[in-house]
Amino acid sequence: MPMRLARLALLLSVSLLLAAVARAQAVRWEPSDNDPAEIVLVFENCAPSSAPRVPAVDGAKIDLSGQMTRTEFINFRRTDYVQFTYRVSGRGNAPITIPAFEVKTDKGNLRVPAFTTAAARNPSLDNAASSSLQPGSTTLWAGEVFPITYVLDVARRNFNQLETNPDWNATPLVAEDWSKPEPGERIVNGEARLNIVYRARAYAKTPGALPLNSVLQNVRLQTGSIGFGLFSAPRIERISVESDRPALTIRPLPVPAPAGFSGGVGQFKLVSKVVPEKAAVGEPVTWTLELSGTGNWPDVAGLPQRDVSNDFQVVQPKAKRTPADGKLFDVTLAEDVVLVPTKAGNYNLGPVSFSYFDPKSGTYKTISAPRTTVIITAPEASKFNVAPTAPAQTPDTPPTTSATTDPSKISNPKSQIPPSAPAAPAGIPRDPLPGTATASTPLSLRSLAVWLIAPFAGVLAYWFVLAVRRAQQTDPLRPRRDAHARLAATIKQLGSNPGAAPSPQLLLAWQRDAAVIWQVAHAAPSATALPHADWSALWAETDRALYGTQPSLPSDWSLRATAALAAKPVPGFNPLRLFLPRNLFPFAALLVLAFLLAPALRAAEPAVAYADGKFPAAEKAWREALAKNPTDWIARHNLALALAQQDKVPEAAAQAAIAFVQNPAHPSVRWHLALASEKGGTIPAPLAPFLHPTPRESLAQLASPATWQRVLVASAFLTALALAWLLTNSYGRRSGLVSFGAIALIVVSVALAAASVIGWKTYATAADRAAVIAFRGGTLRSIPTEADTTQKTSPLPAGSIALAGRTLLGWTQLTFDNGQTGWVRNEELLPLWR
Repeated sequence: MPMRLARLALLLSVSLLLAAVARAQAVRWEPSDNDPAEIVLVFENCAPSSAPRVPAVDGAKIDLSGQMTRTEFINFRRTDYVQFTYRVSGRGNAPITIPAFEVKTDKGNLRVPAFTTAAARNPSLDNAASSSLQPGSTTLWAGEVFPITYVLDVARRNFNQLETNPDWNATPLVAEDWSKPEPGERIVNGEARLNIVYRARAYAKTPGALPLNSVLQNVRLQTGSIGFGLFSAPRIERISVESDRPALTIRPLPVPAPAGFSGGVGQFKLVSKVVPEKAAVGEPVTWTLELSGTGNWPDVAGLPQRDVSNDFQVVQPKAKRTPADGKLFDVTLAEDVVLVPTKAGNYNLGPVSFSYFDPKSGTYKTISAPRTTVIITAPEASKFNVAPTAPAQTPDTPPTTSATTDPSKISNPKSQIPPSAPAAPAGIPRDPLPGTATASTPLSLRSLAVWLIAPFAGVLAYWFVLAVRRAQQTDPLRPRRDAHARLAATIKQLGSNPGAAPSPQLLLAWQRDAAVIWQVAHAAPSATALPHADWSALWAETDRALYGTQPSLPSDWSLRATAALAAKPVPGFNPLRLFLPRNLFPFAALLVLAFLLAPALRAAEPAVAYADGKFPAAEKAWREALAKNPTDWIARHNLALALAQQDKVPEAAAQAAIAFVQNPAHPSVRWHLALASEKGGTIPAPLAPFLHPTPRESLAQLASPATWQRVLVASAFLTALALAWLLTNSYGRRSGLVSFGAIALIVVSVALAAASVIGWKTYATAADRAAVIAFRGGTLRSIPTEADTTQKTSPLPAGSIALAGRTLLGWTQLTFDNGQTGWVRNEELLPLWR
């Protein structure tokens, strides 16, 4: 029987062990407990070999939003989970069905069952938000650029915030990006509703019926609150708003098309210019052809062909396509052809024609640039005579012959024109500077005040230490306290060997210190000179030990001497003696401070891209460098060069101004500030005097405002050091040479402080940490919105400099030197230091 029970127990244990080891693996979908718009893919007792690939669902987006692992222990059973959380965005409020699929795990391939989500949102929110897609017209020509507007309509009482930008697959249209949202508000059936408008343009390439894809946008809505009173919080739900799908009818272009038609649809302008129209053989002639306008530019092949005589050598660079900022369909296409004539004569250049389809009139049109006649002359002879020639004869001048003519007296009108030095070439951007360099950031007024006060606080602390030492040295009780301490040590030594003869030196030392404690001025006092009986007895006993026949002390002498010393305490050091004039203000230091203190208190990869002519790539790299370090003045200077090469003149001028403020001492930075301000026609007001510097600006441009602040702090430390030097000299051995050196150091530091204040203040508003530049002309608004057309506005010229204050939804409040304030969009501003 016991053997059977043992076997049964063993079998049961093995079964439980195998059950614990052989845990089931599964992969399944589960709804999220936190957000109804989220679902969770759960791996139980297994892990995916790679990130799961969820099958695509028509009309829905499934985006991974998080991942986690967890472990559970239930009834001694362990279960491991790996969870992937996905956000589901669908059309409308309909449930979404995810088909079954297989995933690879560390336990082999497992099948995930199909899953249907719940309703995406609360049905009560169906009317809280809606959207519409509104084309400018529903019947269009193929290639016709048309405006399209997306409007999001949200109930004001429910709106919390926009979670995403509009998500629209414009295919098969060719479309621009959506503009920035334009908020507005209207009243519908007594309820306030927000209208958020996005604008774009697009065109269709092929004719036929074309239903547009809907636009999806995630919005957060407030559906109520959680909790009560002070502990309440809004209840927020995320919903996906889907727009309608308007249909377009795209008409084909009429046939037949003109022979020169290359696919352009829109409104265009063609300009031809030849410079110069009269040249000599070998001199270059530039023929510029420029096509501009609004149309289907992605399908415009290029400029029309031009015919040129074989008597010209032709240098034809690539055409330059320049789109307007943020616009795909407003482009200027220009090409400069350089012609070098090899023969003299008159040549016709042009005319040049361009055919396109005008959707407004529904007809083909042809525009032409007129013919230009270029006159090519033979090369000119040298302007200076090499051999003498006879002067021209006039009726009043007798004829002359070369045989009787003095060559030195021959006159030629052309030879009277002296040669002139060529003018210096017009300014162009220089080469970028190598490496990086960080400019110092100006200190805030509070930090600057702390740094200026700190050295003088140190001088006061040092002065306090010196005064304490002087008070201790001049304390009249100090000799008695020292004697008291020595007596205690002497008595201890005398009592260390009770039976031995005392040392005469120790006895004399005891008498000497006892006389000091009792202030006995006699050179050889007797026992009766001490006013206390105990001390008189002790003195008499030391006299007998010193001068008697038996040099010994009573056995209890040390105990009585210790008790007598304890009964005669000496007052300790009085801290109030610190403030005695002779300790706090030595006479010499008082005179020096009174004389000097009052005046002192008054007082490489982007460069390669740039070299290869890849200016946009160089611009991008230098912008990234500035995003990491806004005070890298070299990157700022080089960015200004790259912008200037791309004719982005206003921003190039602003970036050059910022680089100058951060490091005005570098010659390349100074030179490019002058060039950029000349090209842009404007310069920030605080920097204008630097173009024609007076001695003040010449001093200021030796360093940046931040450097001048640090020089001011350094001068404060030097002044404090000189004062401490004077104090040390006055409390110790007074030396005239030391005093002279300290005074000279104070004079130098005060002069340095004055120069630093002048240099710092010359930059005016540009020296403030919050300074910004409006790099292009704009509008200064009273309130941070463009929707209110009744507000007061003021033009904001390019190059204006101000202090940035509050920010709100992409707007910044500016404060100007005259006290004027207003709001400007962030993208129109460039910070000088941040």
